[in-house]
Amino acid sequence: MKTEYLKSFSAVVESKSFSAAAKRLFLSQPAISTHIKQLEEELCVQLLTRSTKDVQLTEAGLLFYPYAQRLLETEKEALFALHGKETVLKGTVQIAASTVPANYILSEFIPYMGRKYPDILYSVSEGDSSEVLQKVLHFDTEIGICGFQARNQKCIYDELFEDDIVLITPNEPCYAAYGGKITPEQLTELRYVVREKGSGTGMAAHNLEQSLGLTENSMHIVAQFESTELIKRAVAGGSGSAFIAKIAAMDYVKEGRVLMFEFPKLDSKRSFYMVHHRDRILSQPAAVTMKELSAFCRRGDFSKDLRAGEKSGKIPQGSADSRCRVQDAGEESPGFTGQDA
Repeated sequence: MKTEYLKSFSAVVESKSFSAAAKRLFLSQPAISTHIKQLEEELCVQLLTRSTKDVQLTEAGLLFYPYAQRLLETEKEALFALHGKETVLKGTVQIAASTVPANYILSEFIPYMGRKYPDILYSVSEGDSSEVLQKVLHFDTEIGICGFQARNQKCIYDELFEDDIVLITPNEPCYAAYGGKITPEQLTELRYVVREKGSGTGMAAHNLEQSLGLTENSMHIVAQFESTELIKRAVAGGSGSAFIAKIAAMDYVKEGRVLMFEFPKLDSKRSFYMVHHRDRILSQPAAVTMKELSAFCRRGDFSKDLRAGEKSGKIPQGSADSRCRVQDAGEESPGFTGQDA
């Protein structure tokens, strides 16, 4: 089994295109097709199916792909063992991330890695948590970052960080008049914009909504969006209120574009996870990336401004009305601040 055949097979799987694989490997498309054909003949199975849109792995292909990766990585490890001191860590790492980690973690992590490992290139795709997990399971990405764990033995998870779900409202006098506390009745009177099904944030928000006594029937939902950024813009524009991740809300809160309510005595926590396929042998750049990302999140390098605001107990500068900030957890209130579930 020639290494060239395995490289062509992996390139087609990862790019989902014969022509893109040819460009990636600096070969002609007929050469790639020949490699795949000869590999399939040698294995006596069909590995790939073509459609008008892309190329997909067959069941045999899904089974064989991890072994192909393992063989290629073994070759790289052997070369690294022989010439390790002379080898620069380089290559392309594929990451699929859900909306929150894509926008608020990777946006800071990738520049950090660029300074430390300038020869690693990152290919990042964004989707909801369900889409991220599907990409991991179908070997469409090396690393996934998502907002929930699926019960699948082929997925290996590492918790990266924990965040809270908060309520954001337009920065308008009627919401500031709540004085930092909101009753169950007032929650049912609000208009809401929500995330699509399959979103980790949407699932976490739904759990908090249930704790607050809200149901789909009692909530006046006016719009559904596929990203947290669109929700923030809609809320800032006055479309309604929304439950979103705190890390995503903080920039708009600091700029005074929205007001934020927290629920410290309810189960408003949600976690984000790094995930990879159990049967996939990670490339060296991917393995280093996972190790660095885990350490980066443990240090909280992505949330220094957020943590500084929490320690001070003050509203970030730029928020318009301190009365709309939720009270400290120890304060008593006849209204609903999330403490009287």
